[in-house]
Amino acid sequence: MSKLSCQEVLEQLWEYLDEDARQELRSQINEHLGGCRHCQVEVDSLRQIVRLYRADDCGAVPVQLSERLRIALGVAYRESSNKPD
Repeated sequence: MSKLSCQEVLEQLWEYLDEDARQELRSQINEHLGGCRHCQVEVDSLRQIVRLYRADDCGAVPVQLSERLRIALGVAYRESSNKPD
């Protein structure tokens, strides 16, 4: 079993979070997450987003907040893409 890079982990996060994901993939990503704080933060953030989305009491996000969040996420993603593994 080969080790995954951060890029490979990030590309497969949705599949990883799917409860029906292949056990081999889950094992490889879990191994990577054990030693990579950056990817662990990404997984934790994505899990939280999914939890919030699934919550029964979701309210509409104000347009201004939604736009600010979109911009901030874009900046954070570009900054994280420029960091070495």
